[in-house]
Amino acid sequence: MKIQKIIAVLCIAVLFSFYGSMAGAGDSSSSTSAFSEAEALNLAQEWASRVSQADSAELEKLLHDKYTHIHATALVESKAQFLEAFKNGSRKYDPIKIEDPNVRVFGGSAVVTGRFNLKAFVRGKTIEGVNRFSLVLVKSVNGLQVVSFQATGIPPQK
Repeated sequence: MKIQKIIAVLCIAVLFSFYGSMAGAGDSSSSTSAFSEAEALNLAQEWASRVSQADSAELEKLLHDKYTHIHATALVESKAQFLEAFKNGSRKYDPIKIEDPNVRVFGGSAVVTGRFNLKAFVRGKTIEGVNRFSLVLVKSVNGLQVVSFQATGIPPQK
């Protein structure tokens, strides 16, 4: 009878030990899924570079399937609509340089805000101005991706 109790106690101890190590493994994997500020800023700069180059093939990978692009003009586009404008040549951007970036990390997601000078060519018209922006970034099964962009025009100072 004593041997059965010892075996039962040992089995319970092994189960608790195994459960504890699995819980610890879960904790460490969540820390590896967290963004660093540097990763988030690099992803934002890569987004700006790919948009400037009208690199729809690389943007296809960089943008999450549920990507939403909100222009300073209030036009809202899906990933497909945003990429189509590059593919058909109806939209081009001069190089976008992110200025005054602010990065906030929330585990597997991050928000990058800042400003940039915009010069875009849309259906034969030139659009220029200074914009504030917000990029929402996530770690997904496809890696680091941009899920949302929003720009707001900064009125010229008088």
